[in-house]
Amino acid sequence: MAGFLSPLREVEPRPDPVTQPDEFFYVRSFLLMRVAIGVLGVVLPLLLVFVDKLAFHGDPFPRGSLSAYYYSGMRDVFVGILSATGVFLITYKMSERNLDNLASLFAGISAWLIALFPTGRPHGSAAALTPLQDLLGETAVKSIHLVASAVFIGLLALLSYYFGVREGARLRRPHTRSPTFWRWFHWSCTLAMVVAIVWIVVTQSVGRPHYAQLVGEWVAVWAFGASWLAKGAELDMLFGRPRRPAVPA
Repeated sequence: MAGFLSPLREVEPRPDPVTQPDEFFYVRSFLLMRVAIGVLGVVLPLLLVFVDKLAFHGDPFPRGSLSAYYYSGMRDVFVGILSATGVFLITYKMSERNLDNLASLFAGISAWLIALFPTGRPHGSAAALTPLQDLLGETAVKSIHLVASAVFIGLLALLSYYFGVREGARLRRPHTRSPTFWRWFHWSCTLAMVVAIVWIVVTQSVGRPHYAQLVGEWVAVWAFGASWLAKGAELDMLFGRPRRPAVPA
């Protein structure tokens, strides 16, 4: 069990496509999946908010939270993206014994719970209870949803923090941003997610404005998407040959 609590602090050197072709294409596929998950995180709020308005004449505009779009014409998009994100996170580090594996596993499970256990119906909504809400009670299902949401964002913040730790420990490669830049980029994403959680808690305690939760969730999801997109977008690995860091004399 101790191994699952030990974080990764260094990035292994990228494989050479000539001498290590199998490892090279494996890592490239891994990076592409990171990019894909990052893109999903960035586009999720945009799709929910604006496609709901344009295609389904969503009212109110905007809704009070991203989770509230479960009760809109964008339900399938909301559930589908969260489910895909959950699958990726659960399998992301499954073969390893470290903190990244543990955090991503429970983040993935949390993503599934968010999709399967919807938030409460918006005030004045005529939507029928789901079978799960009818079985367990709307309040109980909403409580599971809220706890899963907090765990999801918190664990993603933890993963982004260690992205920064590892990127900061790398040797600088030619024609790329410095390790210090990437350390603070990922740590800024971590901070944004933490601030978003605090914002949601504080604004919900005072009950205004009505779209406060939407703002907090939007910031958290964009910070998550930006961190994972940047972590996967190693352009030299994706579209060419990995740049080797200069070895100090």
